[in-house]
Amino acid sequence: MIISITGKPCSGKSTIGQILEEKFGYRRIGVGDMFKAEAKRRGLSAEEFNALCIKDPSFDFFIDNETERLGKELAGQKIIFDSRLAWHFVPNSFKVFVDVTEDEMARRLATSDRTGKEKIDDIAEARKHLVNRFNLENERYQKIYGFDNLNPKNYDLVIDSTNRTAEDIADEIYEKCLKFFTAQKIENF
Repeated sequence: MIISITGKPCSGKSTIGQILEEKFGYRRIGVGDMFKAEAKRRGLSAEEFNALCIKDPSFDFFIDNETERLGKELAGQKIIFDSRLAWHFVPNSFKVFVDVTEDEMARRLATSDRTGKEKIDDIAEARKHLVNRFNLENERYQKIYGFDNLNPKNYDLVIDSTNRTAEDIADEIYEKCLKFFTAQKIENF
């Protein structure tokens, strides 16, 4: 039962993934962590690396091929892909998009303790940065793959985290995931 979780920056994807990992025994694969580590290795911010990847998508292809390979290799296991595009590259996953308002996204970034991750204290600057980063990512996906990451038809569940706890969302994802895979097994008989 593979779950692929994507969504807007600071929507709680990683926290939700960690809860699913701890509470329900999933193994979390943070594809975004690989991207951020590569940006850091190159001395770039995530936003700067996004802009670079628009011009040279070779790193995207490497990450995407690795995600697809792992999706096939780990099929049938309890895996969570915390990834912008795993919903596309792991087609037999339960696909979740976690939404959040731009104001809440900025508030979370500005007030969080994000050890080892980007941190911007000014809410207006955080909002501008996150919206720009997300738009650059989506522009890159449209250019490279021809799809809109914001299209709700790509997902089995779209859930808004603005006024909900990560624990509550993780519980809902798990329940709906079980129903999804149970229905798939019944349809395949």
